[in-house]
Order: sequence, then C-alpha cells, then structure tokens
Amino acid sequence: MSSIDFTLFAPTIAEATLIGSFSQWKQIPMSFEQGTFHCSIEISNGEHEYKFRIRHHNEDKWIDVVDPYVTKYNSIKNTGIITIKNGKKILDEYVWKYDDVKLLDNKDLIIYEMYIADFADNGQFSGVIEKLDYINDLGFNAIELLPIQESMGINHEWGYLPRHFLALKTTYGPSTDFKKLIDECHRRKIRVIIDAVFNHTATDCPLAIIDHDYWYYKGKHHPENSFYWGPELNYEYYDEQQNLKPAFKFATDVVRYWIDEFHLDGIRFDAAKEMDNYDILRELDNVARSVRGSQPFYTAAEYVPENLTIVKVNGGPVDACWSSSFHGVIANNLVDKNKFELDLIKYIISTPDLINYLSCHDNERLLFLLGKDGHLFDDNAFICMRLAMIILFTSVGVPFIFQGDELGDAREWGSEDQHRKKFPMQWNLLKNDRNHFLFDTYKQLIELRKKREELKEKVVNFIHENQNDYVLVYSRSQELIVITYFFPEEKKDYEINNIPQNGKWIDWLSKNEYQVDNNILKTNLGPFDGRVLILQK
Repeated sequence: MSSIDFTLFAPTIAEATLIGSFSQWKQIPMSFEQGTFHCSIEISNGEHEYKFRIRHHNEDKWIDVVDPYVTKYNSIKNTGIITIKNGKKILDEYVWKYDDVKLLDNKDLIIYEMYIADFADNGQFSGVIEKLDYINDLGFNAIELLPIQESMGINHEWGYLPRHFLALKTTYGPSTDFKKLIDECHRRKIRVIIDAVFNHTATDCPLAIIDHDYWYYKGKHHPENSFYWGPELNYEYYDEQQNLKPAFKFATDVVRYWIDEFHLDGIRFDAAKEMDNYDILRELDNVARSVRGSQPFYTAAEYVPENLTIVKVNGGPVDACWSSSFHGVIANNLVDKNKFELDLIKYIISTPDLINYLSCHDNERLLFLLGKDGHLFDDNAFICMRLAMIILFTSVGVPFIFQGDELGDAREWGSEDQHRKKFPMQWNLLKNDRNHFLFDTYKQLIELRKKREELKEKVVNFIHENQNDYVLVYSRSQELIVITYFFPEEKKDYEINNIPQNGKWIDWLSKNEYQVDNNILKTNLGPFDGRVLILQK
C-alpha cells in the first residue's frame, strides 16, 4: 500500500470528497487550502476507479464529477481511472525508441489529415500503425490527427466537443498504442500533429459541472455568430484571490501534458477565430516549444476566412493559418467552367504561411464538387482534380490533403451530422484506372515537392497572365515553371512568353519535352491543362 495524493482545484465550491473503488465508493473527506481540495490515502498497486463528490454553496445536494485532470477514463461507467505502481501514479510504462531521430523542419512539411476511426481498418491507433508504410510510401512526412481526446464516449464522432482534456478517446486504444504510433512515425521521420480544441467544450465537461461561470463566459461569447458549438472558455477572466486566470492555466497544463507525455510535433488550434485573445495561443505555443525543445514544432490556427495577423511573421502567435480560401477559390474556378478569378488564384498560389488544402474535414471533397452535375465519373472531373493537385503542391503554402483524396474518394459529407457519419477508406477504388492515375499523380507531386528546394521557399513570380484565355503561368525558380489553364476547350498553338530560360524543358508528370527559344514556349493546351516544367541542363 502507498500513500497517494488526490487534488481538486475548485475554489468556488463549498465541499468536496473523494470516492472510488478503493473505498467501496464511500466518501473520503478532503481538506481545503488556497482554492484546492486535497487528501492522501493508502492505495494498493493496480488500477482504481474514482470520482469527486462536490457540493455547491447554498445547495444541499451533492453531485459527482470526474477529475478535470483525469488521464484515463471509463466511458461506460463515467469514472476516472488511476494506475499505481511501486507507490506512484503512472499512465503506462512505454519506453521510447526513436526520440533521437531528427525530424524535418516546418518548411518541409507535407501533411496528411486523418480521422483514426475511419482511416484504420479497426478504428484504432494499432490500425494506423499497420498503415504507416502506406503513408511513408506516398511521401507524407506529417500526419494531422482529428481530436484524440475523450469527447463523446464510445460514439463514432470527430471529437470537437472535448470533455476530458487529458484522456484519450477510449475506442482508439490504450496510451501505449498511441505512443507506439508516434514512435513508429518518428522512426520514419513522420511528424505527428494533433487537432486540439481550446475554444469550447462539451456541456458536461467537468469544468462546467464544477462551476460554469468560473471557467467559461456566462453566455454566448459572440451572440452575432450563427456558429455555436458549446460552452466557450473565458481566457480573460482573472481570479484575484487565486492570482491566476483559471481557463488560461488549465489550457497550458493540458498542452504541457500532451507534449511531454506523448512527444508530439505540432498542434492545430480549432476555432481560433472565436478565441479573440492571441495571448492564450501565444502562451500555448511557448509552452509546447519549451517542452519539445529538441525537435522542430509547428503550430497552426483555424481562422475562417484566414487572417494573416495570426501568424508569427506578422506578430501573431502561431506558425501558420489554415487557408479556407485555397479550397474555395479552386472549387469556384473549376466547378464553374466559365470562371477565372485571376487575382484570387494568384493570391492562393503566392501567399506564405498558409496551410493549403483542396479538401479537409470541414468541407465537401473537391472531387465530389467537380462531379455534382451528375458526371461524377466523367474524365473531366479527374482532369480538373489533376490541375488542382498541381497548384496545391507548387504553391507557396504548406500542402495538406484529407485522407482518401489520394484514392479519388468522392462521397458526399452532406449537411447533417457529418461528424457522426462513417466513411471508411475505400481502398478498392485503386482498382479503377482513373483513381490509380490520381493516386500516382499524388505520389509524383509529393516527390517533386520533396526534391525541389525552391518549392519550399516563399518566392513565386507570375510570368504570364491572360484573363481572356484563362491562362496563368508562374515560376518558382529560373528552372521550374507551372502552366495552368482553366477552360474546358483545347487551345492550339498557344504562345507563352517570358519563360525564364531558353532550352529544353521536361514536364515532371507526363515526361513530355518542350523547346523554348527566344523565351517563348509554343504549345497546345488541353482542357484544364496543368504542367510542371523543369529545365534540363
């Protein structure tokens, strides 16, 4: 038996007791000091379930609440779990193997967004481990996981209503499996980024049960906003008696725990626009880097539409901002066959410090939108998708794809309960020639992005623009140019001037050769053509 401390920070409640399997669920009194209830009890080695029982001021009723800092959670019994070994609390006994592998810099990132429940055949971390060679062979060097914190118990859902911030979703498997997944990623030089929600929580989050108004805004923080996901954490409130901002402290504790315990390589902050306060994002970024100091770390924010004041080069708190515009502009100009928004296309290609995507969990897949007119399996949709992919991987921002895009997944999310629907990976799509062609094109473009250093820099020059002909050509260096054509009809003997150098150029994808003389390329352009030309020396 060992003496173990239990604490509950709850400065505004009247009384708290500890209950658990170790006491046959009988109440154990807790003393109160400086805003915290605490007690020490003798517990044997092994796993034990526990909760706190609290009473609010001016109320006689006692209510049960799970520890806000619980690291293991029983979603069936709604209890916390504590593991004791050799007189100490432990999460697990995993031994890291690949911590010394040097990971790639942020500018090298090529990100694959993954929802574990749908990506893995068994819906668990162990199933993702089985597919890591697939991710590696495609060429991705980072995976971004939809929230892995416990949110809605055993339900199949994306996890954007966190309930227990320090506990893994139980259906994904034990903490040792998650650590092994991260370790195996690092062995392959794949970085692991988590999608984390710090704006809002589930209504039954322990913080809300203990004292809603202490950690959250009393009402809707942005009444004018039609979007409301749940109680919103108040990072502005300062408790003078405790000399702290309670929500601020809790969020920093959560980040410190995840980075320290799981050796993560980045965080994407969901709904950052709604948080208003850059101070909390800046502090969370600082805390994460202080813990993960030996490896590169990446922070990104969801801000719709994107606002570049949030990125560090402009004095903001994070490295990059998600670009909802990239998806929107590409979709608008390819779905509408007569649209060519030249200035917007130039913006999405040339703007640095953005994460660019054709599809993500927040929007319909581009391939679905391209086929919405009833011609989903028309070659035209795949040709347009190819052009979009070329722009994605040759633009200045960090390229990012959602799982299944590489297979040519074109299923509709719909407008109702997207986060609860099941969309398992459609591996059999690769039996179709067009889908396999799309898959191979992704591999080629990822290889291009990794091999050509100029694609990781922030320099782009628009060397040929023709609004009437739907043509835009840009160079990423004197030796790499990209030709894009946004029209469904062939254009013969088209002249592109201002090519940086004369000589022989070869298309990275088709391997076709082109001769440039007098800095002019004369060529036929097919419907929605896209080419990446590299100078041959």
